[in-house]
Order: sequence, then C-alpha cells, then structure tokens
Amino acid sequence: MNLLVKKLKVAGVALLALLFFVSCEDSGKIGMNVDPENSAIITRYKEFVLPSSVVQFNPRSTTNASSLQAGTYSDQDFGVVLSKSFTWLAVQPSTPVLSSSAAYVNTTLSIQFASYYGSEAENGEVESFDIYQLSDNLEAATDYTRTDEIPLGALIGTVDMLIQENDTVRIDSLYTVDITDSFGQILFDKLKANDAIFDNDTVFNEFIKGIAIIANTGNNKVIQFNTVTFSIKLNYTEQNSAGETVDRSYLLRLGGKRFYHLSSNLSGTPLAGILPDNTDFTPSTDFRYMQAGTLIAIKLDYDPIINFFEDEKNADSIKSIIIQSALLTVGDIPTNKPGATYPFSLTGYFTNNENLWPALAESSTDTTFAVLQNEFINQTIPVFPGFYGVPQDILLGIVNTLAYEATMSNFIQNLILGGYDTSETPLEPQGKLILFPPTNVSLPQSSPSHYQTHFFKVHKDSIRVKIFYSTSNL
Repeated sequence: MNLLVKKLKVAGVALLALLFFVSCEDSGKIGMNVDPENSAIITRYKEFVLPSSVVQFNPRSTTNASSLQAGTYSDQDFGVVLSKSFTWLAVQPSTPVLSSSAAYVNTTLSIQFASYYGSEAENGEVESFDIYQLSDNLEAATDYTRTDEIPLGALIGTVDMLIQENDTVRIDSLYTVDITDSFGQILFDKLKANDAIFDNDTVFNEFIKGIAIIANTGNNKVIQFNTVTFSIKLNYTEQNSAGETVDRSYLLRLGGKRFYHLSSNLSGTPLAGILPDNTDFTPSTDFRYMQAGTLIAIKLDYDPIINFFEDEKNADSIKSIIIQSALLTVGDIPTNKPGATYPFSLTGYFTNNENLWPALAESSTDTTFAVLQNEFINQTIPVFPGFYGVPQDILLGIVNTLAYEATMSNFIQNLILGGYDTSETPLEPQGKLILFPPTNVSLPQSSPSHYQTHFFKVHKDSIRVKIFYSTSNL
C-alpha cells in the first residue's frame, strides 16, 4: 500500500504542533485568528459512519474457572443462551478412619444462590437444576464452551430454587437437597474401607469423574452460585467410645478443575446463521450485536478513512495533514434488557491476515524517536489502536448509559502517514477492528469478559469516527 501522505517536514511539524491540541467544530477557530480559506493552515471536520459486521470468534479454554454458574435464558435478539458447569469435587486434607459400627444415612448437596443475569426475577419463579455425575474425565486442555462438553452419567439430584424479586433473603438462603443413595452409598463404602480414592483430588475424580450442573427446561436466567458454601455431604452414624450412636459427616467441596459450556441457539433471531471463527456476518436488521459470554463481537472497517485521506493527499492544494482530534463513538445504545448489564468498557483488537485476533507486532530494537513513532506495541501484547511507543490505547470508557467513546487521534495520524504498513508493524491496513470487552486472550474462559453474558445492540449508523484535522494551504 502506498503511503497516504508524505511525512511532515520539520518546519511543518513545528508550525502545526502549535495547533495540534486545539480543535472545535468551527473550522475558523483553532486557537488563533486565521482566515480559514486564505491562511497557511486550513482546518477541516469530517465524520465517518464505519461499515460494520458481527463476528463470533473461537471458544477459549475454561480451565480453572473461578465461579460456578448454570442456567438458561431467552432473548429476542440473542436467542436461547445456555450455561452448564462441570467440576471436580475436592476431598478433605486428611481422611477419617471409620469404625466398624459406621452406617450410611444419606447424602445431601448444599448450594447457595449468589446472583443471576437474564430476565428479571418474578415473585414465585422457580429455577430448577439437575445434578449429574459425569461419565467422562475432565480434560484441562479442552475448550468446554460452544463446541465441547462432557458426556453426562447418572442423574444424582435436582435443585429447585425459589427466586423472588426484592427479597434479600434469597442471597442468604442455603438450599439443601438430597443426592441419590446410589451415588452416596458407593462413596461411603469406599470411605469406610479406607480406600485410596480419598488420598487426593486426582485419584478421587478418576473414580467419580466429577459432576455437572444443568438447567432444566423452563428456566429463564443464568444463576451464579456461592462457591464457598457449595458442598456434598456424606452423612453417617457411628458409635463413640461410650457406645452411643452419634451423627457424623464427610464433606466434599468444589475441586480444582472447573469448566463452563456456554452456547446459544440463535434460530429466529437477527443473528441466525452466524458462523464461528471470526467470519464476517451481517445481521438481518440495522443493528449490530455484542455479547461477552457467547463471544459475539462487533467488527469495524475503517477503509472509508483511508480512502478519504488518500483523496485528500492527491489534491493539489494538500501538502500535509495533521490530525487534531479523532473520536470513535459507539451509540446511542437502546435501553438494555431487564436483568442484563452493559460491559463497563470496550477494547479494540486488530485482526490479522487470517482474520483472527489479536494481531501481534514485532518490537524493534532501535529506540530512536523515528522508530518509536512507527512502532505499535511490543511483541507479546495484543495490538491496540493508538498505542505506538507510549501507552495510549483504544479503551472505550462508557460515557453514559447510551454510548461509548474512545480517542483515536494518534492512531489515525499514524494510519494516514503510512506508519502501520511496514514489516516491523504488520497490521491489516484494510481496516478490520474488533470491539469486545477488555480481555487477555491468553486467560481462560473464567475471566469475566468471557463467562458473563453481558450484551447490547447498537444501530449500525451510530458507529462513527469524528475527525478534526488541519492541512497546509501553501
């Protein structure tokens, strides 16, 4: 790609630097009294509606998920979203020695509601979950998100949770339900026999495989459970030294391996037919959609900016260009669905030639100013627009409940100077930019931007870049 604009000469930079930090929509007022048509400097304003699409990218690993969640909810724009949890159970640090008098009583599960997202809670609404024993081992390297899940074994229990709006007791109530004796008796017999399966979590879960929490049909929200109070308790009796029968229990808590399976059925929605692997998709409406949990992102094309400034560069009167201000806006966003929350902020990620993200750039060993000016980011961190030698990325802070904004002045300046079209900065000059909640793609699915299904939709014409720039009139 040809450089869009020749690099500014030293004298030109010195002159325009005086005007760089001042801009307003009145092109005749840039910090000094000038004739906007006949002076040496002409200030201009241009607004671009960026072409946009929607993508769904590859699932991420859910290894070592930090929370426990399960459920389902439906939405007219995002379809039916389903979340399942697969988890190990953890044995106690030391195994008690049971006497010959020990007798099995029952097995119970303790589970506590912490929070939810999806539809609003309604008085009297019951969310029901089945507890299964797994029939296959959990594999740490598998991506248990859209494409993979664990085969289920025997159903060992059912939890019915009453969710009531404005009822503070709901977050304090600990639900205790029965687990089938076919599951508990076997574990108790192993415990009484001082079997080696209780030596550590790995050996124990090779025996039982783990458990799954699956929402029943009819649920309409995803529930976050309290991981601290979650436990499966083997209850038994035993005679003490005085010959008295006393109640005993052995507690199993959440183990170290924990995964999610997040999926969505988009049939009948504007997103029906979307493909994974970051394939460009145009919804059937004029809206663009973003959902964190199911990895749906908005993709922008900034070719119109490149093409515009190439035309400016070719104009006889244009000798140089400097960007005074460039602002990316996403919004107005319609009022969000009940029970849903917006992402606190968004981040921009480039795609590479394979249409995957994030693109990574090699860092030069030369530390001169000229190199830093064209350097994007060091080699181990995702590429952010506007980040070239000093930290100035495209993190979008929410302005209000209706819009996000990000300053892109440095990025646009370097873009039109051709600074991102070298072997040291191998970026996609065609203009593919993904907007998604801040996340490190090397982190597992347990990071909040992955497992929480925050979402919003925005009209395609509200995704804009507003640019104030100056050109030479010499």
